[in-house]
Amino acid sequence: MTTGYDTFFPGHTDYDVGNSPKSWALVPALRHAMTKYPLTTYFLVISPHAVIMNPSLSLESHVLEKIRLESLMLKDKPVVPPDSVIKTFSHLKGDKIDLVLTQDGEGLCPGSFIIRHGDWARFFLDTWFDPLYRNYNFQKAEGHALVSSRCSHICFTTLRLITNSRNTLCSGTQPF
Repeated sequence: MTTGYDTFFPGHTDYDVGNSPKSWALVPALRHAMTKYPLTTYFLVISPHAVIMNPSLSLESHVLEKIRLESLMLKDKPVVPPDSVIKTFSHLKGDKIDLVLTQDGEGLCPGSFIIRHGDWARFFLDTWFDPLYRNYNFQKAEGHALVSSRCSHICFTTLRLITNSRNTLCSGTQPF
């Protein structure tokens, strides 16, 4: 590919998630992609409802460069708006971020995100996929489990930074 990107399209039936919702297959699929592409620095997980409007933009310049990411980060905002006691971190630096998630007026949007390949990502995915989280019966499955597993390597941005689709797991009216 001329963009420097490759695609990986596993199906939810490719992974055993037990009695958990099929959407949990995303986690072992991402671990599989990390094994298949060991030299890849970042993985973009994108909702099947999203449309890439400008494929010439690189993730690095549009989102991941330290100063750019710091300007996009939502700081000291409720993770589950409007009044959650759990807030986004206000002290994070862009070069220390391993997971970029979006949120809108209704909360976390796990339909599309960027994760940096490395030890932290493997640990995070293993923790996220732990049976304790999968069997807890969170209202929105893996999305709500993310809120519970929140830690200091995660930053939140506005929804439209990564996906502009209102047909993802989230809805709301926050403009980009």
